[in-house]
Amino acid sequence: MVTGEEADAGCVMTNPDPERPPIFGRESEVFRLGAAWAGATRGRPSLVLIAGEAGIGKSRVAAQAARLARRTGGVVLSARCQEAERSLLLQPLVEAIGDHVASLAPDTLRRLAGQRAATLAALIPQAASVFGPTSAVPALRRHLADAAVTGALRDLAAQEPVLLLLGDLHHAGSTTVRLLRELARGTGTRLLVVATVRTPQGDATLDALADVAVRVDLGPLSPAAVTRWAADAGWSGLDADLRSRTRGHPLSVLEALRALDAGADGVPESLEAAVLARLHRVDDETAEVLRAAAVLGVTVDPATLARLVDLPLPVAAGHCEAALSAGLLAPADGGYGFTHELVREILYGTTADPVRARHHGRAADLLEHLPEAMAGHAAAVGDWSRAARGWLLAAVDAADRQATADAEGLLVRAVEAADRAGDAPLVALAQSRLRKLRGS
Repeated sequence: MVTGEEADAGCVMTNPDPERPPIFGRESEVFRLGAAWAGATRGRPSLVLIAGEAGIGKSRVAAQAARLARRTGGVVLSARCQEAERSLLLQPLVEAIGDHVASLAPDTLRRLAGQRAATLAALIPQAASVFGPTSAVPALRRHLADAAVTGALRDLAAQEPVLLLLGDLHHAGSTTVRLLRELARGTGTRLLVVATVRTPQGDATLDALADVAVRVDLGPLSPAAVTRWAADAGWSGLDADLRSRTRGHPLSVLEALRALDAGADGVPESLEAAVLARLHRVDDETAEVLRAAAVLGVTVDPATLARLVDLPLPVAAGHCEAALSAGLLAPADGGYGFTHELVREILYGTTADPVRARHHGRAADLLEHLPEAMAGHAAAVGDWSRAARGWLLAAVDAADRQATADAEGLLVRAVEAADRAGDAPLVALAQSRLRKLRGS
């Protein structure tokens, strides 16, 4: 039976499991997180960035911080950064606070919000339902949102120590990264921020926070750690093969052990082979639904997935439950998420091009109300004019909220997409907005 490092397969950061057994080969990293948490409980806030390649164990190490915080009376707020949500103002921080807000008594929330009630109501739906009618709700300007989010976090930390756990910070927008700098520079706040960053994709994020953050780099597990893990899982006789074929990559070790538990003849040749073997254990229709879900991203909303594959919601949810039982999906954000980004990437990469294209086209139609996400799907099928319009709309929204750097990046993408489409008027419009933004 697989134990130990297994939780890194559950890279979904919104529900770190506090009851997982100790992990192998990460003792020094967990010790550093414990020291940072101890400092935060004494009013010394800090920002810790756990960096490494995909599947290297970042989420599992971060989950140890959550386990410690809960055991010592802390509050854990968690969220994942989504690639298609960079234009949404402070989205991961808003989600993390919003989930906690939903658990607070109305009177407690009103005291916490104070004069920030109108802005918090505009940012956080859970808060709006408690506050009811407020005085004129302000436009979601960056400085107002910044003040509301930092104020809420600091007020929560004044009541009890807070751990803010953010997954996939390499997907965060510049407004989120900038606000983390501000939080890290604070003093006297019982707040620890721990974020995972995938390398090399997140190198720019790591550089932007280098002067205010503690960086914890993760590499492959040592041979001794793999041997201990194999023995703990009941496969000590195959530890040499595990070390050789996985090279200490934690997710590869996990998938290999799962394959052995399921009756595989020996250690799988690769991570891809192990994941596809698990996919073959579900029925064909569930496999097709999973491949469609891989097009949507790491997190999967069952209602959107049902519409994507043209199935009734209960049927689509049933396929998700079957995938959950097979260890390919995990609960996340009221829906589901792939157990790891690499699992999603393997399913996506092994899906036939025409099938992927069909799902991307349908997803673009379904996500028209989310222009940045829609643009990504349109670009995936070469509909560059539609992608340009989506990125342009997302840029306008980001600029309206004074998220200038995010707006600039979206406009650059809009210009490039419009140029690829040969749409001269759209190129001119996007370039005009980009010049105006840079000159403001």
